[in-house]
Amino acid sequence: MNLLHNITPGEPKKMNVIVEINKGSKNKYEIDKSTGVIALDRVAHTAQDFPYDYGFIPQTLWDDGDAVD
Repeated sequence: MNLLHNITPGEPKKMNVIVEINKGSKNKYEIDKSTGVIALDRVAHTAQDFPYDYGFIPQTLWDDGDAVD
């Protein structure tokens, strides 16, 4: 399954998202656009953890060519 393209829409009033950084984590995951595989991209070396889940909405496209964050 390609996480960028092969995810079916959720129920009405619900939205599917792919989380790239979990709340409280320093790990940033990235999806390979050609294979759809998600892998660890980098680890932030800061004192502060991410305060919330961060990711994107699959099957969307923003001006920068990436999915909507």
